[in-house]
Amino acid sequence: MSLWNRRSISGRLTRMNLMLCGTALLLAYVSFVAYDLYSLRQNLVESMNTEAAIVGENSVSAIIFDDPQTAQDTLAALRGSPQVVCAEIWHGDGKLFARYLRNASNRQAIQARLNPDQAYGNWELGNNIQVGRKIVYLDRTIGYVYLLAEKSDIAYRVKQFVWISACIIVLCFLIALVATSTVRNLVTAPLTGLAETARVVTRDRDYSVRARLPRASDEISMLVQAFNEMLEQIQERDRALEESRAALEQRVEDRTSELTEANKELEAFSYSVAHDLRGPLQHIGNISFLLEQSCTTGGAECAKLIERLFEASKRMSTLIDDLLNLSRATSTPLHRTPINLSQMAETILETLKAESPGRKVEITISWGAHVIADEGLMTLVMENLLGNAWKYTSRLSVARIEFGFSEQLTGTVYFVRDNGVGFNPRYADRLFRPFQRLHSQGEFPGTGVGLATVSRIIARHHGKIWAKSNVDQGAEFSFTVPYGSES
Repeated sequence: MSLWNRRSISGRLTRMNLMLCGTALLLAYVSFVAYDLYSLRQNLVESMNTEAAIVGENSVSAIIFDDPQTAQDTLAALRGSPQVVCAEIWHGDGKLFARYLRNASNRQAIQARLNPDQAYGNWELGNNIQVGRKIVYLDRTIGYVYLLAEKSDIAYRVKQFVWISACIIVLCFLIALVATSTVRNLVTAPLTGLAETARVVTRDRDYSVRARLPRASDEISMLVQAFNEMLEQIQERDRALEESRAALEQRVEDRTSELTEANKELEAFSYSVAHDLRGPLQHIGNISFLLEQSCTTGGAECAKLIERLFEASKRMSTLIDDLLNLSRATSTPLHRTPINLSQMAETILETLKAESPGRKVEITISWGAHVIADEGLMTLVMENLLGNAWKYTSRLSVARIEFGFSEQLTGTVYFVRDNGVGFNPRYADRLFRPFQRLHSQGEFPGTGVGLATVSRIIARHHGKIWAKSNVDQGAEFSFTVPYGSES
């Protein structure tokens, strides 16, 4: 097995040794280089500051007597400092007074300048360092001297460190490889055999194989022996487990098939009952209409009975529609598409306003509410929530209905809010149960199925719905519609 195998202990020891040695050497190298660079730079800056001070002192008379040649001769003395590549003396009025270039073909120039309130300064300019000092005579600034020096000595020292560190790292790596190879022969060979046996067991599911016991009676030998004993126990248990699993799978398959058939029959029965009730109900409505048209002599009592018949048939029709919607919310496959809930809310509220043109309702819609959901089912959700808000604000002179959304840490929360009659918060848990109503039929008509349908639709979209309210203080229904796969 290769020493570099990621799964072997020897490979891990090799990488660990190399990483420790390399990290230690790298940290030592970086520390020495950083300290040496800092020391060399400080020494270079101090040396250049000293030279700049000397040049400034020797240039006082040349500046006072306006003698550029003397200043040029003073700068020429910098040839004894090979690191200085450029030097300039500036007059106090901001004019160049004298310049020195170590190499006339390399027209380097001073780039940074001292501020009027600075006595001296230094700058890092790429591979160069620049220093500057004021030239002061009788407490008056008469000029400036600037020196530009190369950091070639620093670069040379860095190269030396790189070569020395590389040689030491290679030597340490070789020592680590030799040590790891020795450890592998003494320790990892039995463990490798154990790992190969475990791999065969895992791949072939064959618990009859056994690992080879090492000759030495040590901890590794005890480990291998314990592993073989464990294989024997697993082999016995696996045989019993396979027998139990076969019997259990058959029972689960039979029960699942029975439940699936029962659910299909129940859904078909519920849909069939609700659907078949529409025919007789339509006949009742038609007969009621004909009676109303022909009942001209029955008087008020006859008209009242016909009206009650109409209301009962209408209520039964609404109940059938709600039952069909409840069945549809549970069994219809989801087809997710992008939906503009704000546009849907506007369309539904416009329809409600057209059906009750005399009502005064203040409507607020927040635009930009989008979801990815089943459009048909989300239409049922919005129709029920907005329809309830419209119904439970019908007794107010000025009703307010709002649809909006807010961004929360857990996602977007959509809400429908109104200023209607509200409900007692103690009974909020009954809102989303079928046929559970918090207001009587005489107060507000309804079947008690709408919110149960809404709850099932939101649950199928992996969302949540909840309500907040107080009596005569309006109600707020909030829900989430996260994007996820159909359950």
